[in-house]
Amino acid sequence: MTFFDLLAKRRSVRHYTDEPVSRADLEKITAAGLMTPSSKDLHSTELLVVEDPETIQALARCKPHFAGMLKEARAAVVVMGQLASHAWVEDASLALFAMMLQAEELGLGSCWVQVRHMVSETLGKDGQPLTSHQYLQQLLDLPEGVEVEAILALGHPARELRPRTLKEARPERIHWGKY
Repeated sequence: MTFFDLLAKRRSVRHYTDEPVSRADLEKITAAGLMTPSSKDLHSTELLVVEDPETIQALARCKPHFAGMLKEARAAVVVMGQLASHAWVEDASLALFAMMLQAEELGLGSCWVQVRHMVSETLGKDGQPLTSHQYLQQLLDLPEGVEVEAILALGHPARELRPRTLKEARPERIHWGKY
């Protein structure tokens, strides 16, 4: 499969079978996340792999909308960045993308669940909703100095999705020379 074919085949998968994701596959996926470029070679990305079904269910409550696919996921990777880096968001995003492509190559489905700048339904001690990061920080005992960018839902796809076409990617967004 060419790289372009891999990009076309990778789709956001939101429904998974009950088959677990193997530890070997999770190790390959997270290794791909570590192999991405890092601004100033700071390696600011931190990965937390979650395999426990109850914890994965709790991850789905990190925000009120668009995290539901986590309920069906058989594994998840919480992708964080060290705040000391000026480019932690970019570094974490590259890691997420590489892990999504590695999952696809392994025949697994994945979906990026955005967390940064989101709010949970859980109320804090002050009666105000916790940010999604604060919710996850409590759930997962995250240390200070890191921020969650997103959660990568993983599993065996419940159904095969057709590859995306270049036309669906809207090539009219490419501009040459000047906008």
